[in-house]
Amino acid sequence: MKLILLGAGASYGSSRANVPPMGAGLFNGLRRFNPPGWGALPSVMASEFERDFERGMAQLAQTRSHDMPILQRAMAAYFFNYFPTRDSLYIQLGRLIKQSAWRGAIATLNYERLLEISLIHGGVQPVVNMVTSLGQVELCLPHGCCHLFCEGVQASSVGVSFSGVGVTFDGPVVAVSDPAQFRNRIENNSVPPVMSYFEPQKTTSSGASFIRNQRARWAKLASEADTIVIVGVRVRPLDSHIWDPVAKSHAKVVFCAGKSAGQEFETWVSTERIGKDNRALSGYFLEEFNAICEEAGLR
Repeated sequence: MKLILLGAGASYGSSRANVPPMGAGLFNGLRRFNPPGWGALPSVMASEFERDFERGMAQLAQTRSHDMPILQRAMAAYFFNYFPTRDSLYIQLGRLIKQSAWRGAIATLNYERLLEISLIHGGVQPVVNMVTSLGQVELCLPHGCCHLFCEGVQASSVGVSFSGVGVTFDGPVVAVSDPAQFRNRIENNSVPPVMSYFEPQKTTSSGASFIRNQRARWAKLASEADTIVIVGVRVRPLDSHIWDPVAKSHAKVVFCAGKSAGQEFETWVSTERIGKDNRALSGYFLEEFNAICEEAGLR
């Protein structure tokens, strides 16, 4: 079984336009999109976010934890607005999946819907958990997504405040793709979407069971795969829920995130995947697209 893991670098490199920014660009994009929230953070904290977004979130959790759910809702609204363009590599990926009747699975760590929408445009129906019929592909979401909500969990956005650390809401999860319905949830429900906070521990306030199940599913998929292709994800040891299953897997692992990240990957595999089949591609998503598709069994 072939397994693909996509990160922020994959979405950023999937098209020439209308893709979420990377690094400091993400924080600046959030500030422009949401001046009353992200744009109002103190300058000292803003500098931390620009240097390292996850460290900025960790500082926010320590000093202003009640702001986290509010900012999480604004972040979800920011990511919801991204749609794939015609030249998207994700759409090409979807078309190849359909043409080849591919039976693998895709996991994404991204909060936007670019991959899901692209797969549908490519003629493939993404399904969370196991695929049951031809024309579907499994989509695993270990960090959740911007348009997922806990159904039945409602709390007024006016006068209801809670910490973003150590407070969880659970229940059945529903995808809300209609823009008007999504906007109503974001504006009127203080409980944020089912998204892990973009901080080192990847904690979540909403949909704890869903996130747990998706991470368990990722581990199972990694254990069953004969090839794992990783695109646009940097090796972060704190993300043990992602990297431990890769370390334990006996699959061939193909890594693509540029030369610098590739060197980090090589260092990691030298201690965590000794004697196993590992390959780091030197380029980014666009440059290595054909090689990625070949390794994933799509060519």
